[in-house]
Amino acid sequence: MLGALYFLPAMLPFLFNVSSFAVGTVVSLAMFWFFYGMGWTPKRSAGMAGIGWLWTLAIAIFTILHLVVASQIATVDVGRALTSLAILMFMIVSAALLADTLFVIDDSALARAMTLLALLFFSFAALSIAGIQPPTQSIGEKPIFPYTEPSFFAFTFAPVLIYLCVSAPLWLRLVWLTATLTLALLLANLTLMFVVLLAAAVSLPLLVLAPSLVAAISFASLLDLSYFTDRIDFTLTSRNLSTLVYIQGWQLLEESLRDTMGWGLGFQQLGIGYTNVPASIRLNQLLGFDLNLTDGSFIFAKVGSEFGVFGVLLSAVCIYLAIKSFIALRFAPRGEERIPASLMLCHAILLGAIVELLVRGANYFTGSIVIFLSACFFLSRVKKSRLGERI
Repeated sequence: MLGALYFLPAMLPFLFNVSSFAVGTVVSLAMFWFFYGMGWTPKRSAGMAGIGWLWTLAIAIFTILHLVVASQIATVDVGRALTSLAILMFMIVSAALLADTLFVIDDSALARAMTLLALLFFSFAALSIAGIQPPTQSIGEKPIFPYTEPSFFAFTFAPVLIYLCVSAPLWLRLVWLTATLTLALLLANLTLMFVVLLAAAVSLPLLVLAPSLVAAISFASLLDLSYFTDRIDFTLTSRNLSTLVYIQGWQLLEESLRDTMGWGLGFQQLGIGYTNVPASIRLNQLLGFDLNLTDGSFIFAKVGSEFGVFGVLLSAVCIYLAIKSFIALRFAPRGEERIPASLMLCHAILLGAIVELLVRGANYFTGSIVIFLSACFFLSRVKKSRLGERI
């Protein structure tokens, strides 16, 4: 299921130029429901299903009420919103059930599964670098099958790398980090570079982290890093499309909050109405068409634009959870008293989500979002069970 959710949603846009990850995510979850109905999942819990339905109902009511008010402020596409809401509800219920299946695997099996996933990621990247991959109609730069662009590869791979680094011996952590850093340089992808830095910061002892950073900086000084320096040129004179798209996301957020007085445009309404931000104009001048208007290029831009202050608060909660997970993993007990692998994976997922939230994302309907929701449900159950034990 992890493989299906990580790879299939991106594969359909790569092969068939589908405009959204939603189709592949729905197909992946339909597979899960089939396995669940056949009784092939490791564990079944009616309680988690009930919690999933309660959250789904609450979110659906809030989204519809918010959309009704937003429709009085700006023009909304009701059909687009309701269709997307149906998909989101399906994702939330499925995530609750997944929390009772993905995270009940024993530690050794989970470690094997995550290692296999990592090897698949590296294999896809290596084949892409060698030019061996299916053709794609996507306009994304440097596609890596099954991802239309390296940044999608990066934010999907982030939780896997973090988990492997915090659960492996020190020598193996260095192997994983070095291999991923090499990929980031070969692919010239800043998002993947950020993922390596995040994984190193949470997993390496300070006595190793500091000299490793010095060595990496010294080595980098010998290379041509003009692509990366262009990537961090956050001015409208830049010709780097990734940089302009990122700037556009922040400008769309500011414009939406200003125009709706902090309420937001409504669910799935970003990029539907008229926008006049400088980065969008610059992109249109360079390409002749708009780019990433509906997804905002990262989740914070999209959820903040569409839900206003509510979206900003939700993003703040996600950042808080990521910080807590960073602390939990950074100071996790080692050796015989180590925390369970399932709990470690959940924290890795919450921490890795910061990449999709603040650096580069696709939309609400990625497999990684489903896995993030599932991790939240699982951690909520763990917290309640611990509270019950104390009582």
